[in-house]
Amino acid sequence: MSERLIDFLWKSEVARLPLEKRKLYEFVIRAEDALAEKAETADEFCKLLLADSPVNAAMSHFQWPYEKVVFTIMKTEEELHQKVELRLKKVKWINYSRSINSKASNKNGEYLFLFIN
Repeated sequence: MSERLIDFLWKSEVARLPLEKRKLYEFVIRAEDALAEKAETADEFCKLLLADSPVNAAMSHFQWPYEKVVFTIMKTEEELHQKVELRLKKVKWINYSRSINSKASNKNGEYLFLFIN
């Protein structure tokens, strides 16, 4: 399955989360992404995670105890994974590239797909 499709479905499911879960999840993911951009290697990223923990930042920002932050993030990721897997089993792509007007079809390597979810 396409990485772009999985990314699209993941973002779609994140947008459907209840507000509190979504805010926490997005906060932690943004913090992790910022650390990943600073790191040049996986080892350096791990060191940055330990030194500047997104969980600790979330605890401070949301005024939640460690256990609640970790539990909520873990449950949210599990929930997202299950929902995306379910949608991947149902999703269909139909390639209409050859069906459109021959002048427009694949002129610049472009394709036309119908996405059924």
